[in-house]
Amino acid sequence: MTGNSLEEPLVRVENVRRNFGKEEVLKGVDFEVPRGSVTALLGRNGSGKSTLMNILIGLLNRDHGEVEVLGHDPENCPISVLNRMAYVNDNSAVWPWTKVKDELKLVKGLRGDRWNDDRAHELLTRFDISVNKRVQQLSKGMLARLRIILALASDPELILLDEPALGLDLFARRDLLEVMIETVEKEDRAILISSHLIDDVERVADRVIFLKDGLVVAQGGVEDLRQRYRRARFHVTTDDPHILKRCTEGLLGVRRVLIEPGSPHSEQVVIFDDFNKSLLAKLESNSNLNALETRRMSLREIYFEVLGGNEGEF
Repeated sequence: MTGNSLEEPLVRVENVRRNFGKEEVLKGVDFEVPRGSVTALLGRNGSGKSTLMNILIGLLNRDHGEVEVLGHDPENCPISVLNRMAYVNDNSAVWPWTKVKDELKLVKGLRGDRWNDDRAHELLTRFDISVNKRVQQLSKGMLARLRIILALASDPELILLDEPALGLDLFARRDLLEVMIETVEKEDRAILISSHLIDDVERVADRVIFLKDGLVVAQGGVEDLRQRYRRARFHVTTDDPHILKRCTEGLLGVRRVLIEPGSPHSEQVVIFDDFNKSLLAKLESNSNLNALETRRMSLREIYFEVLGGNEGEF
């Protein structure tokens, strides 16, 4: 499939696998990045995020599966298509001995007609970066801002950000987030951001992909995930501490039962990963179980639930 219909996703990944020697780093990954979205790729170090990003930009070949970026296979992507996308990480190439204006001129020459001088100078002014300053004189935060300017001034349809805020202070991260929001207000644009900074991602992402040990373990719209993932606190009125766990066994939509640290066995929590009211009603039909409260989980809580440990589980 090729082309750039507004109905087509800008990124499509199907059953992608990648090995390094005997180690399988990606184990059959599937997801899409729709136009007009900020999609966050979340996972711990070693989950396969950077490997996946490198496959999307054509730096690595996949061993199996299908990938389309802007309607083309990144392993055989025309320059005209590459110019419609931008990739930024904390090691994106800049020449430290050059001046900012030299970097702008270099990238402008590479990007050709897509380069937008007005957009570049608007962002330089906004971030208070002098074109006459040498790159090696820029702080880490200013260098990150320069990389964003070089990416956005080329008016990309797709922006791939691989841990772009790594090591940045609060102000630099705020600038990055604001620019991201403004960019996707153009409905035919999209951003895929790989990050572990959950609080930042929650502010800007409308879709999330959770990657664990080379597999997508959960994905969807942020609001949909928060609707599905709930915490329900129960009061158990029997001396049997395992009654709630037995009642939830085999129930689709129930992830686990736990006792929070410091809480008595009479207060237990059910984690739902596909909540509906009928599930809660079924549990409350047991006279020994009283639901005290039910609330939606934050993206941070979902992150640790899906990717983290199971503290308190028994």
